[in-house]
Amino acid sequence: MKVSNHVYCRIGEKGDSNNGVVVCDDCCIVVDTATYPGQTKEDLLNLQKITDKKIKYLINTHYHADHTFGNMYFHDIIAHRFCYETLKERTPFYMKYVEENAEDRNQFEGFAIKLPTLVFEKEITLYYSPDVEVTHYGGHTRGSTTVFIPEENVLFSGDLLFVGSHPYLADADIIQWIAALEDLMELDVKKIIPGHGEVCAAKEFEIQVEYLVTFYEALRDLKEEYTKEELINNVDLLGLPEMDKQERVTKNIEAHYDRV
Repeated sequence: MKVSNHVYCRIGEKGDSNNGVVVCDDCCIVVDTATYPGQTKEDLLNLQKITDKKIKYLINTHYHADHTFGNMYFHDIIAHRFCYETLKERTPFYMKYVEENAEDRNQFEGFAIKLPTLVFEKEITLYYSPDVEVTHYGGHTRGSTTVFIPEENVLFSGDLLFVGSHPYLADADIIQWIAALEDLMELDVKKIIPGHGEVCAAKEFEIQVEYLVTFYEALRDLKEEYTKEELINNVDLLGLPEMDKQERVTKNIEAHYDRV
């Protein structure tokens, strides 16, 4: 779908990951890959219907499989150093997981993990008209970054923003995530392509912060009275809103019970 003059995105079905492209004057900048490599291949074919400009870079907003498993179709890949390091570390695990669990083999034909080729520490700006600003925030993962197109007030948030579903917190630093969202509130953003969910406005930053604060404070207080197993069996005690991907709440409790 077209988001602005130069920005397009694909919204994943049933809450799958989103990805998109910035069509610049002389090239294209792709942001994240689809959940499955086969989907990324389809995305590249569809991109040819939009523009004949060549792809200059792929940007990985973080290392999770549903944003990087299509890397193999790109030449130059930009990511934060932590994204590179963690994806490299997890490559054996991901390859084994795909080999043992991939149900649709057609989606993984010729699959291989490809690592980012260009890494940065804090931020990098690509001057391609429109300019593309890539900034490291951390939070959802150590290497989580955003992609901002200031000329069009459009932001790719990566998984710093989940819209309409419970966020995935297993690899998260919740306090850092909240700080990241508070910083993002200062940007002049009109449209956001979240990591998961529909294109939205900046008010979703506040909704995500409220969710994270509720989860963190409720878990911190409830662990004084309940064991991890008791909370896993009574997730309603956390007072979280009812949303899609309810099963994530259990995993999030498991991940953070001993950390809050």
